[in-house]
Amino acid sequence: MSFPASLADLLKPSVAGSVGQWVLVLSGLYVLVRVINIFLPPVSNDGGVPHIPVHKTLQWMTKGAIGRYEVSQKLDRPYMQDKGIVKAWMFGGWAYKVSKAEYARKLFMQTDIYQKINIRQMMPHNLGPRVSGESLSFENGDAYKGHRAVVSPAFRRSWPSPMFEKPMLELMSVMERDSGAPLDILLLFRRGTLDVLGHIIMSYDFGALRDPGNKQRAMYDSLLEAMLHPVYNMFPWLDLFATGQRAKQWDYLRHFHSFIDGIVDERLKEMEKRPPLTEDERNNADLLTLLLESYFMTKAGKVLDDRGKPVTPLTREQLRSNVGLFYVAGYDTTANSLSYVMLELARNPEIQKKARDIVLGVLGDNKDVYPSDDQLKELGYLDLIVKETLRKNSILAEIRRRLSVPVQLGPYTLPQGAIVSVDTWAIHYNPEYFPEPDRFVPERFAEEKNVELKSSIPFTFASFSNGSRQCIGMKFSLIEQRIAISLLLLRFEWTLPKDSPFWKATPAAPAGLISPVGLLMDVKSRF
Repeated sequence: MSFPASLADLLKPSVAGSVGQWVLVLSGLYVLVRVINIFLPPVSNDGGVPHIPVHKTLQWMTKGAIGRYEVSQKLDRPYMQDKGIVKAWMFGGWAYKVSKAEYARKLFMQTDIYQKINIRQMMPHNLGPRVSGESLSFENGDAYKGHRAVVSPAFRRSWPSPMFEKPMLELMSVMERDSGAPLDILLLFRRGTLDVLGHIIMSYDFGALRDPGNKQRAMYDSLLEAMLHPVYNMFPWLDLFATGQRAKQWDYLRHFHSFIDGIVDERLKEMEKRPPLTEDERNNADLLTLLLESYFMTKAGKVLDDRGKPVTPLTREQLRSNVGLFYVAGYDTTANSLSYVMLELARNPEIQKKARDIVLGVLGDNKDVYPSDDQLKELGYLDLIVKETLRKNSILAEIRRRLSVPVQLGPYTLPQGAIVSVDTWAIHYNPEYFPEPDRFVPERFAEEKNVELKSSIPFTFASFSNGSRQCIGMKFSLIEQRIAISLLLLRFEWTLPKDSPFWKATPAAPAGLISPVGLLMDVKSRF
C-alpha cells in the first residue's frame, strides 16, 4: 500500500474542483443566518415599544407604487396607534418611529442627544450613503461646525431671480411644445431640475431639457433608484453581492464622483489664479464658486466656528461630497415637489384659479414676462401652496437621528445608540395637528391666526426638518419653486386625464424620497 507524500497532495485535486462550491455554500449559509435573525422578534430592552413584524414591512415595501399614505395608514398606524411610537426594521436593524409633536420637538431641538446618523458608517457596504459621502448632512459636533462654516455662506446669499431665467424659460418652452399629449410631469421636472441645478451649482449645461434621452439624467435617476431601493436598505449587506443592474449602478457612482472631481479640479485652478470675488460677482456666482471661496478661506485660517476658532479645512473628498449632496438634495426633491403641486392644483381647480389670479395681478397677463425679485416677494401665496403640498405629500418619509444617551419617551426608555425618526406622514395626517388632514388648504400656513384649519402646534410640519439642522437649501427650494409655479400658472392650465388613477389615489414610491409614479397631466397653453 502506498500513501501520498502529504495531506496537501491528498486534498489537491478535490480542493481545486470545489473551491467555488464551498464559496457558494458559505455565502448561502451567511445569508440564511442573517435572514433568520432578522425575522426573529426584537429583544425588548425599551419597556415594550410595539414593533412591526419584518415580513409585514417587507411585504409593503415591495408592493411597488402603492403610495406612502396607504403604507402609513395600513402598516404604521395600526401598530403605532395612540402611543406615538413604533419599532420597525430598516437599514439592517431595528429603529424607532415617532409621531407625537412633543417627541418631534425633542428630536429637532436637542441636537446633542438626537444626533445626525452617519449612514455610511451604519451601512458600510451599501451604495446609497456613498453618493453624498462625507458631507454636511451626516456630521455632528465640531465636524458639523466645520462643514457648516464652509457651506453656509453659499446659502446665506440672496437668490436673484435672473439666475434661474435661462433653464426655467427653457422648461416652459419644452412643456408648451410637448403639451399636445398627456405629459409625464415627473420626468419633465427631473429634466428641468437637473438643468437648473447644473446652472446654479457649477454653471454646467447638462442639456437634459433639449435631449429627453440624456445619459447624465438617466445616470442620476438610476443612482437615486439605487439609494432608495427598499430591499437593499432593509438588507444593506446585499451590496456585497452586487450583480447586474446593481453592479452597473456602482459604475455610475464612480462616474458621478469622477465628473464632480474633474469640475472641482478645473475650478480650483481657475480661482487660484484670479483675484478675490467682488461683492457683485459673489451675488451672482454659482454655488461651487462660493463653496471654493470658503474652502480657500478655511485653508488660510480665516473661517471661524461659533466659538471663534479656525475651522478645520475640508478634505478634497469632503468638498466633492458636499457638491454631490447639493445634487442629491435638490434634484429629486424639487422635481417631486413641483409634480405634487401640479397634482394638487389639478385636483383643486378653484385653488389653481385663485393662485393664477394672484400671479396675473402681479406679473400681468403676458406670456413673455419673467418675474423680477420684487414681484416674487408679492407671490407669498405660492409658498403656502408648496407647504400644504408637502404636508400632504412629504418627500421625506422620515427624518432620522441616533441617540447619544438613553432617552425617556413617555413610558419607554430608548437605549443609547438607537435610531429614532419623525414619521412625517403620520404627524402630517394627525387630525389633532392638522384638522381635516385630507383636505388641501394652503391657508393653514398663513400668518393670520384665525385662518380655517390652521395648525397652531409647533414642530408638526417636518418636510424641511426643523430646528438648527433644518434643511440648508429650504430658501433655495422655495424661491426656485415660486418662480416655476408662477410661470406655470401664467402660461398654462392643467388637469388630470379623466381616467387618471390620481383622482382617487396617489400611486407613489412607498419609502425613501416619495415620488409620484406614472403621473400624467393634460396641459393646455393659455396663449
